[in-house]
Amino acid sequence: MADRKHPPHLEIGDYAYAENREMKEIHIPEGTVRIGKHAFYNCRALETVYLPHGGIEIEDGSFKNCHNVSHIFLQHGDGDCTCLKDILYDMNQEITVTVSYGEDDMAVLLFPHYEYEYIANEPARIFSEVGYGAGYLYQQCFYNARIDYPRYDSLWNRACVSEDISVLARILSYRLRFPYGLTPEAAHSYRAYWEEHTEKLLTWYMTEHDMDSLRHFLEKTEKRTELLSLAKNIASFLGQPELISFLLDFENRLGGTHSASERFQL
Repeated sequence: MADRKHPPHLEIGDYAYAENREMKEIHIPEGTVRIGKHAFYNCRALETVYLPHGGIEIEDGSFKNCHNVSHIFLQHGDGDCTCLKDILYDMNQEITVTVSYGEDDMAVLLFPHYEYEYIANEPARIFSEVGYGAGYLYQQCFYNARIDYPRYDSLWNRACVSEDISVLARILSYRLRFPYGLTPEAAHSYRAYWEEHTEKLLTWYMTEHDMDSLRHFLEKTEKRTELLSLAKNIASFLGQPELISFLLDFENRLGGTHSASERFQL
């Protein structure tokens, strides 16, 4: 059985679903207070984790070797978020985290992939974990069991050096589209990058058919005419008639005009 939901109970026992190679998503039920040791160990097909709240005790290795987890949804983020930090601790792959705050507010955060190794300290006979890449630092963005949004956003300049456009484009879009905890200074940094790399970012959004990001920037820009023109040129270069159609429809809804040559330029 690929997908399953738990029956209502307060704890998920040690090794409860360990080695399950079919489960693709897990819905942790309301009222859960503990996920036991290695509860989802080696669940290699697991991709999505739904959490009802963040105040769940996560025992050692609960999500160890769940290398395909790519999305975590936290329903109530306005309380204790300890478990989010503990789940991420076992993972170094790229993960998108969506946190809901009440009915209308939400945050979407991308935690980039990173590499790590263990360095031996021979005199002390201990090993220290050393991470490489901005993703390792992003996973440290918690304070008093809550997501530290200022710290997360402060890593943007570091990410611009170490991460590629596929990561940067999504971090930027998520933070500007879902600006929970976003300070004016951090928003300025993201927008400055957008202004400097507009063509590169637009090309990525359009190549990946990320229409939500494309729509957001078209709606929010003060230079809509110039941006639409650039976007249509990119769509034409990419040979994407459906994107051109989307852009022309968008322009029409705003009362814009376009020529017949634009309509059929592929």
